[in-house]
Amino acid sequence: MDSFLNPDESLSHSPFLLPDMRKAIGRLEKAINFSETIGVFGDFDTDGISGTALIVSALRGIGSKVIPYLPNRVEEGHGLNEYAIRTLKSQGVSLLITVDCGTSSHEEIDLALSLGIDTIITDHHNTSSQLPNATAVVNPNRSDSLYPYDGLTGAGISLKLSEGLYEIRGENKPPHLYELAALGTVSDVGPITGENRFIVKQGLSRLNNTNYPGIHALINQINLKSGDIDTESLSFGIIPRLNASGRLSTAQTSLDLLLSENMDTALPLAIELDNLNLERRELTKEGVEKAKKQLKKSNEIIPPVIIVQDDQWIPGILGLIASNLSESYHRPVIAIKTEGVISRASARSIPEFDIIAELLKSSTSFIKVGGHPMAAGFTIETQELPSLKSNLTTIASKRLNDKNLLPEIKIDCEIPPTLISNDTYKFIESLAPFGPGNIKPIFLTRNAVMLSSKRVGSGGEHLKMLVGHGTDTWNAIAFRQGGEIHTPGTKIDLVYSIQKNVWKGYEKLEMNVIDFRIND
Repeated sequence: MDSFLNPDESLSHSPFLLPDMRKAIGRLEKAINFSETIGVFGDFDTDGISGTALIVSALRGIGSKVIPYLPNRVEEGHGLNEYAIRTLKSQGVSLLITVDCGTSSHEEIDLALSLGIDTIITDHHNTSSQLPNATAVVNPNRSDSLYPYDGLTGAGISLKLSEGLYEIRGENKPPHLYELAALGTVSDVGPITGENRFIVKQGLSRLNNTNYPGIHALINQINLKSGDIDTESLSFGIIPRLNASGRLSTAQTSLDLLLSENMDTALPLAIELDNLNLERRELTKEGVEKAKKQLKKSNEIIPPVIIVQDDQWIPGILGLIASNLSESYHRPVIAIKTEGVISRASARSIPEFDIIAELLKSSTSFIKVGGHPMAAGFTIETQELPSLKSNLTTIASKRLNDKNLLPEIKIDCEIPPTLISNDTYKFIESLAPFGPGNIKPIFLTRNAVMLSSKRVGSGGEHLKMLVGHGTDTWNAIAFRQGGEIHTPGTKIDLVYSIQKNVWKGYEKLEMNVIDFRIND
């Protein structure tokens, strides 16, 4: 209980328990001592971006020459690739560190080796029995790993590599690196348990008083305040903006922001990311609307697996479209962009359906494929799509037709709202940080009365309510439920969490309504 409420460094394990860590540090030390140019290749999502920024910051902090590289989502796609390797070689790189990728990049790492580039892989994705021909493969999910915790994300592994390097040098790692590790952990939906709990707790503490100009500029741009930054504000405020650049253009903008050395450089980047996020939201909204129209045109019941496609969608929003539809219909969803002879797709799933396993059973002709049970992506020849759709639909029908496909909300406790007080809220907050493995407490209140309701948000997508229960009244906000306005006096059952609303300097507790239903 004490380690849960007060997560400290006792939850952090020695980096040298990770596979190949000593090999990795040995090769890094050689590169540093002989002034080699070190390349750092990361994925273009926030986990990869923050993990890349973390290693670059750590190496530059000890005087190394480092060249970071993030691939272009449209032109290069996920993972290590030939163009990136040849580009880094032309810049004099002789040692390459991968972040959040590389475990399955056999051909690319062989190419790097043939060009005189050694590779240190840092990754957390599942591995096969055959590892790439790299100098080191630092991955806690290797079958031979002795590391006692398997929940680290790409940025978490970057932190451990930096920790190992500083330890060998007899120095303490810079504590500000926890900020970047926390960003990556929360963005990649890492479990907030064990060592991750320590990383996120440390990171949030520092993020609320950050010295990173880029993070500070972004916090100011979206009107967050020091002391109020938690996992939720990361998930819905900072992380979508860091992801936006990689979705719509190049993730380099986000990396430049995290590596900014002053506010003059950081502020215009923060503004650019905020604008890109607005554009991303609009493109996603249009994409979801178009996808839902495709479903309506079919004039059928919702199929066991939803497959939508369009040649105008950009690859960066496919996952967001799939995620939105999967949440709305509680079905596995594949969103496809057709590009002539080649098609790209992102998939999101539900607990009842392992999407990556079923994709691999449905086709052997993928150009690229990867993912995990709840999310996946692939590239395939367009002519292969009909066969893939047919096979996957058949499999989904067998797997899901006998299941009651309804989303489930796990409620912790049924309470009257009179139990909600500042003391209750403080106790709940003592259980933070929240996330997978430690979900914020969810409550049920029956027989409440909707005294008033109105649509709010730029497009009226949210519902603001005044809720009565006995003699008490409560403000409540129901995100993405703007179409659920009902007549004042309607009796409802509410499922919600408790949050603090700060408006013009005043603080007040309110209900964050996850769902509600009419009580007949």
